[in-house]
Formats: sequence, structure tokens, C-alpha cells
Amino acid sequence: MDEKALIQKVLEDPILYKLSTLAKEKGVPLFLVGGYLRDLLLEARSPGSQQVAMDYDFTLPKEFSSFIPTIEKNLGFHFFKVGKEEVGTVTYRMIRKEVSIDLTFFQGETLEEDLQRRDFTMNAIAVSLRDETCHSVEGAFNDIENGVIRSVSPRSLEQDPLRILRAVRYLCTHEGFRIDIQLEEMIFARKESARNLPGERIKMELDRILLSSRPGLGIKSLYELGLLLVLMPELTGLEHLGQNKHHHLNVLSHILLMIDKICWAAEWVTQNGKAISLPLEDRLALYYASLFHDLGKQDTYSHDDKGKIHFYYHESFSCKRAEAIMDRLRFSNEMKNRVLHLIKHHMRILNLSSETGESALKRLVNQIGEETPLLVLHTLADKEASRGILSIQIDEIVEGHCLRLLQLFAEKDIVHPPPLISGHDVMALGYPSGPKVGEILNFIREKQIEGEIKTTEEAMQVLKEKFKV
Repeated sequence: MDEKALIQKVLEDPILYKLSTLAKEKGVPLFLVGGYLRDLLLEARSPGSQQVAMDYDFTLPKEFSSFIPTIEKNLGFHFFKVGKEEVGTVTYRMIRKEVSIDLTFFQGETLEEDLQRRDFTMNAIAVSLRDETCHSVEGAFNDIENGVIRSVSPRSLEQDPLRILRAVRYLCTHEGFRIDIQLEEMIFARKESARNLPGERIKMELDRILLSSRPGLGIKSLYELGLLLVLMPELTGLEHLGQNKHHHLNVLSHILLMIDKICWAAEWVTQNGKAISLPLEDRLALYYASLFHDLGKQDTYSHDDKGKIHFYYHESFSCKRAEAIMDRLRFSNEMKNRVLHLIKHHMRILNLSSETGESALKRLVNQIGEETPLLVLHTLADKEASRGILSIQIDEIVEGHCLRLLQLFAEKDIVHPPPLISGHDVMALGYPSGPKVGEILNFIREKQIEGEIKTTEEAMQVLKEKFKV
């Protein structure tokens, strides 16, 4: 797509056409910049591969700030401000259900200076809605055509170190792209600067990488560029840590492979008639649990007299290290608890034997609760990323248990069984309020889950016979 065709495509958009008409009437140099234009060019490069979102970025000279209320009046919305005026980072933002608009003032005195301060050439393109002209940094169109992520200037990463992570995010979200070798060298040289980024900004980019169509590529690229161990130094002790015969890789390599295998696990479950819905928050919980699940192996490495390697109770140590990472990156309490829950129990299914009975599986589903489908996917990916001799021998056992657990999970009375008795019923036998009451209720609940007790009458009978004071 050449510049003329790009401008024509821009003006086919009803919102942009209205703003173009308005800019011409008022004589305001309003420029559409960045992602919207990039995505139009990507659509032309690979038809059907990109859907241009209603996500607009505009810029204009600060002296035309009085044009902002005119935009609000004509489009029927109101901007809100984000950023800091004193350092010139204010953005006027509007977000609706299907439309997002960001408007900023020039970074520099001219549009050319503004474009030179942007992150990558693929985003350093502008269309004047007033003049119907196209502007870009050198090589922008060619880089999009050739699938290259290139820095606009040598100072780009210095201006905003978050661009180090953003380059990897674009690699994951734009199929067929590669990071320019010079940019790779710049990222590696400046990787330590990522350590000082605010935790929430790091997590935002990590979330986008993990939610992309190629999360495995993203995490592997972060590692190869030296960023993963800077952002999460807790992983360093796993880099060369060998494992037992359940594994064919060292611990960190196993984790990187496991991120790739989650997609395989979801497909395997679907092929076996047990499709699992994965909303965004579920996917994030699963990927972060996979990334952190073996952190504790560096704390628990041991070997016996026969040279066999063990990692006893590594799950609890993994939880401690994972919690430190998630606190630093400002995870929400809800997400943190979900990730820790998966890590704590990630060995439960793998440790089941061929002799494990139905009652034990029902208890497991009840204990894991709503996270059972995620634990199944975690287990399958973990197994598939472990291709040691001993691991291959238990494939059929693990897969069989996973499918049965999903069947049991569908029986909601196992996950949330209706209470048959209450604490008052227990205390009526003469027990004082305290831990013993809870133990008795848990016993009755387990028997209910296993199918041995089905009614309140049966529960009361067991209560009187077994626990009468």
C-alpha cells in the first residue's frame, strides 16, 4: 500500500473522515499516528491477518489545544487526562466499548521531531487529517513490508526503557516479524535498565506477551535477550539445574518448553471431548503458574545414596519465591492467590498412581475447586515438557486421571456440595465451638463427596454413631 492508498483508506473511516472535515474547517494540523496506520499497512501486507481496531492515536501542536473541546462536541464524548503536565506527558483519553482515542501534543517543536521520538519505525508514521499528506521516518514503510522491528533512533530505549519489553511484545503479536539485529544488541546492552521499571508497567507488558498468540516465543525471547533473569532473578538458580529421569531438560529449559506446551494441552483436551474455556484471567493464571511452578527446586535439590535426584516439598518453596515476584510486579491479590493455588497443588495429579480410586479423585476435585480445569492443563503441559524415561512411562496414567477429573468437575455437587449438617448440629452433641467441630464437618463432607452419605438423615446418623460425646 503506497501513501496515497493509505490516506484514502484512512478517510473511509467515518470517525476519521469527520475529524478530517473538522480539521480542514478550523485549519488545525491534526495528525493520526501510530498503531492504526501500522495495522492498515499490515492488513495490506497480509490480507485477513490483521483486524484494524477502533483504536486511534492523534497528535497536534500544543498551541492548538483549544481544538480539543471542538472534537468533544462534534464526536459527543469527553476526554479525561492521564500523565503529568509538568513533564509534558499528558494524554487526553477517551474509552468506550469499541472505541479508544488518545490525543497528545507534539513531543518536540515539529511533527518530524515527534516522529523521531517514537519507539519503532513501524509506529513512526503520521497522516495529516487537514492536509491529506503522509509523513514517516526513513524506512518505516519498508520495515512493515519486510516484517522488521527497528528502533527509530539510538536514543529510543534510553528515552523509555519500557520499549525494551515492548519490542518483544510486538514480536509476539505480529506474526512474521523479527527484531532487527541492532535493536537486539541495544536491548541486551541496556537490559539492566528494565530492573528499575515500575512493577505494574512490567506486568502490563508481560500480560500482553502471555496473552498473545505466541507466548512461548515471547518468554524464550526475553530469556535470550537477557531480560527474563533481570526481571525475575529468582529464575537464575534454575538455569543450569539438572533434574531426575522424569525430565530431559534442566529446570529453566523445562519451564520455557512448558509455556509452549499449554496450547498443546488445551488442544489435547478438546480432541478428547473435554474442551476448556479459557478467559483472559484464566490464561494469565495458568501461564504465570507455569513460569513459577518449579522455582523452589533450587532450594530443595538433593540426591540419595544411589545418585537419584530429589526435590522434596519444592512446591512450598516455589510459592514463597513466586509470591515475592508477584508482590514486586504488583499482582492483584486475586491473581496472586490463584497462581499460588496452582503452584501449591501442581504435583497432585502427577503423583497419582494407576491404583488411585474414584473416592480420591473426587476429594481432589473438591480440594482444588474451580481451578481444577487449569490444574489439568498445567499437569498435561508439565508432563509433555518432561520427556525423561520415567515420565514417558506414566503418560497414559496421567492423561486418564486428567480426563476423569474433568468429568468429575462437571458434577458441581463435588465442587460445591450442599451442606447436610451445620456446626450447630455438631455442638448439639456436646462439642464446644472450636477446631474439633470443623474436623467433624470436614469428615462428613468427605463422605458426602465420596457418595457414602447422601442425605441429612444419613449424615445425622453417622454423626450420632461416630461422634457422640
